[in-house]
Amino acid sequence: MNNKILILIIVFINLLNFVKSSDLSYKKVHLVDSIELANGNTNYFFRGNQPTQTLSNGTKIFPYDELVEFLRNSSLSEFGVKLPEQFYIIDIKLITGPLPSELPDLELEQNFFAANPTLGESCTNQTWGDLIDPQLVPQDKLEEYASTISSWSADKLPQRMRDYHNILLTERELPTVLYVHCECGCDRTGEVMASYVMKFKGWDLPKALEWDFAIAGRDINFSNRWSAQWYCLYLNYVENYKIDCNQPTPPPKSLISINNF
Repeated sequence: MNNKILILIIVFINLLNFVKSSDLSYKKVHLVDSIELANGNTNYFFRGNQPTQTLSNGTKIFPYDELVEFLRNSSLSEFGVKLPEQFYIIDIKLITGPLPSELPDLELEQNFFAANPTLGESCTNQTWGDLIDPQLVPQDKLEEYASTISSWSADKLPQRMRDYHNILLTERELPTVLYVHCECGCDRTGEVMASYVMKFKGWDLPKALEWDFAIAGRDINFSNRWSAQWYCLYLNYVENYKIDCNQPTPPPKSLISINNF
């Protein structure tokens, strides 16, 4: 199928499944990884949802202080990790297009960091998911498809995971907090975070997706699940990971407490 047609179909599916963002949610903010550096700093990787706050008059703002509070409290309560007094935030928003409904939130982030460059920076990553269900691909074609996902999958997860990890390995004057999110912090974020913990934390696909389901409180979009599964198969066939790449069953009913992770 023509790649442009695939992208149009994915956009349509995302519009049908789009979850309008709510304000920044503490239950969506979680420490994913941290790396100690030679210069004495530690860099941190968090997942979350859209960092906005709606004031009583209906105006939306970028709630920097609230985000920092959530980062501190979440890492401390879940892992006993105390964040440093000062850190530099790299805020990456996962977008699809972006969708028109995402533009106001995106502008809030960009405008805040443009006005406060010492606090951090804002950028975007296109995140579409995939429309090819790995479970329907003939077994003799799985390795071929998985080995070449960088050429046909729009999300380029092998390179994306290396890029995120390289951010954590980079020494800066201040410790870095990498904060990656979409609107809900569920589907696109779920795809990317499942991929990261499979690559760098030794998780298999069922555990990674069950973690996503627990944070979202539901199954995540099928296109994002399939993309994470293709990346799992890539790790298996190309990077020789001994990893379970089967979808957990049944996804919507296997919700477990995030405290189990």
